[in-house]
Amino acid sequence: MRKSGKTIRLNPVDDDHHVTDHPARAGLEAIMDQKLFAQRIKSERASAYWFAASLWGVTGLVLGGILGSYMMFVAMDSSLPLASEAVSRGMAVEQARQRVDDREPALRDPAEQQP
Repeated sequence: MRKSGKTIRLNPVDDDHHVTDHPARAGLEAIMDQKLFAQRIKSERASAYWFAASLWGVTGLVLGGILGSYMMFVAMDSSLPLASEAVSRGMAVEQARQRVDDREPALRDPAEQQP
């Protein structure tokens, strides 16, 4: 049905669609940026922790190897005189035994002469 006496004019729709953002969109983007920034900081912090842990681990490993080899050297160096003294005593005992065994029968014990 037409209304008499009134003319309705329609304007054509513009080709460029102007979309207006939601008023809270800027706040949401700021929150997303903050979350991404916090995530990036956590990632950087985790990699810094891993770097520090690996650096301390490798440093401890190297220092432990150096200290362990030094302590082994000191222990070997301090036990070397004891070992050489034990070898010298053993050689002296063996030489004394050989001298006793190589004696002439006249000087030996009479109990050994009655086999």
